[in-house]
Amino acid sequence: MKFFSNKSHYNALVRRRIKFVVEKGAMARLFRKGTNAELQEALFQHLKPSEIAKIKTQNEYDNWFNLTVELDCWRHYSKNGLDIDRWAYFAKLINIVVYEIVSNRELFAEADWKRIRSFLHIPIDSTVMSYLTKMDPKFSRISVLKGMTKDEYWRAQEEVRKLAGANEVPPIWFEAAWSE
Repeated sequence: MKFFSNKSHYNALVRRRIKFVVEKGAMARLFRKGTNAELQEALFQHLKPSEIAKIKTQNEYDNWFNLTVELDCWRHYSKNGLDIDRWAYFAKLINIVVYEIVSNRELFAEADWKRIRSFLHIPIDSTVMSYLTKMDPKFSRISVLKGMTKDEYWRAQEEVRKLAGANEVPPIWFEAAWSE
């Protein structure tokens, strides 16, 4: 009997990336207590690398992202109510998990990674906002994440895209803020 297959290894890699992000202290405290394992399973069910790899354009990615963040399944894991947490904490969580998945060479081919990385959104938080404001003092800094609206989220992503374009880098490269 074969206990470990390519598919089980692949699923383990995805689950490890999810677990790594969800169980970080800073992320774990944003969601309802006692739902950590269930949240990880919901992310596993909705963030399929094979589906993400098929995305060919920024619009396709943004539409996929919108649909994913707007799923009602996140309600069960929301600490403050889904209207308050959706575009703040769930958008941030999904952004980080997607980045962890697509940057893993065992899960994503190099060509897919190079295409998808330019579509990825920057996870919004105070560290990244401070970094972007240092790069461009005119950047509209978001000071409070809790309660962020969909419009505020998309305005911030558009500003990040403009700044990335001016610097000729994918927006996700601004994650470098965390290494400074």
